[in-house]
Amino acid sequence: MKAKSSFQYLNYVFGLLFLGFIVWFKFQYHELWKDEWQAWFVAKDKGIGELLSFLYYEGHPALWYLYLKAFSLFSNDHNDIILLNIAHIITVAGGLYFLFVRFRFPIIVKILFAMSYFLLFEYGILNRGYFMVIVFAFWASWLLSQKDYNPKTLGVVLFLLCQTEVYGVFIAVSLGFYIWYDKYISGQKTNPNILGGIGLGLFVFIISVFPRDFDHIAKTSGQTWQGVEKLLASIQGNLSNIYMPGLTNDTFAYGSTALGLFFSLLILIGLFFIFKRDKAALFSMVLFLMAVISFSFLFFLGGIRQWGMGFVFFISLMQLRGLNLKEEKFIGAIIGVFCLFNVVYAFKAVKLDYEIPFTNAKEAGTFIKAKVPEKVPVVALNKFDATPVIGYSERKFYELPLGTPFSYFKWVDKIYVPTESELKLFAQYKGVGGIILLSSKPIETDRYPSAQFWQKFDQINYKNESYFIYTLPVK
Repeated sequence: MKAKSSFQYLNYVFGLLFLGFIVWFKFQYHELWKDEWQAWFVAKDKGIGELLSFLYYEGHPALWYLYLKAFSLFSNDHNDIILLNIAHIITVAGGLYFLFVRFRFPIIVKILFAMSYFLLFEYGILNRGYFMVIVFAFWASWLLSQKDYNPKTLGVVLFLLCQTEVYGVFIAVSLGFYIWYDKYISGQKTNPNILGGIGLGLFVFIISVFPRDFDHIAKTSGQTWQGVEKLLASIQGNLSNIYMPGLTNDTFAYGSTALGLFFSLLILIGLFFIFKRDKAALFSMVLFLMAVISFSFLFFLGGIRQWGMGFVFFISLMQLRGLNLKEEKFIGAIIGVFCLFNVVYAFKAVKLDYEIPFTNAKEAGTFIKAKVPEKVPVVALNKFDATPVIGYSERKFYELPLGTPFSYFKWVDKIYVPTESELKLFAQYKGVGGIILLSSKPIETDRYPSAQFWQKFDQINYKNESYFIYTLPVK
């Protein structure tokens, strides 16, 4: 009994250590990128009704936005970074709680999973809704691993999982298949509360998120690859890039390679050996891979951020399978290889985020906050690049031709480039002697001959995003 208590204590210690590191790094070094700010501003600046109707443009379900909405009620425009970080940290704490305290892995495996690129950096340090997927996926797997779980509770968890991300839907459906198959081979029926939770979750997801027309899908597809080339990229992205990140080039940027596909085949074989003793888990993994590869091929190719949900599902299935390192050394070695690549890649990502800024948005926004009076309008020539600068400047910018303030953008919007005469008319309308222009690249002097260069922020950064600030007098 004493040994068990000590073991539990160790789990809490390591869980708190990882959470502490993420909290420290977030507040000390991480600069929020536009995807992080976008969700916050959509939640903060829209009413509930407007927010739900806006999800069509975001391509994500409502749960993360509604969750942020609750925190945004405490915003005073100067504490947004703190509130967003706290909101995200709570989800990270929830996911780490299940991993370290509730899951039944050996402690060394828990540590390796926590140090993976996805749990530590891509989902842990970056403030997006993916750790909410982890919370509900881990919660569902933990419930399933208990003999006396409450089907109603599991149904609610799976419903909420469907409202996190499209990959959350794939995980929920795959776990539903696991439950059905497990019951089927024992001659039992699946509880209707579980099926109802998944079914209702799918329905709400579809009516709130799914694109209404093919044009929207085309605009958000990310790449122009077609046919076999896109299929191979989908396979490599959902296998090699997540189980052995860094071993081959990023599939989203460079496409598939013979080496990447070879490693993807090896990963498939490794997954077969890991789950072959548990047919329900094996078939659930096959279903999940078929779903995510088909989605990447037919709709949205995605990138490592989306594909990493496969690693989350892998951890969830391992909770259902169980692992005894003393008796399963070969299986442990396969998992160790997967984790080794993830840990190295995580170390490189954290090191890079520590050494150079994520973008130059923080510097540009801080400069505007300190140097530009509130009454002087700032016009963004490209609103897609302006959102993180808006966050750090703690003020809204303006867009033309409407001349309205904004903080977020629509992914399907077209960029409108105003003329100099329109900008001057806008300044006169605002009753000021001049305005500030923000651009992501040097502006054309023949298009804006009166614009005067003021400051540039083009230092080396993680996302290769620079900013240029100009003044434009009315006369």
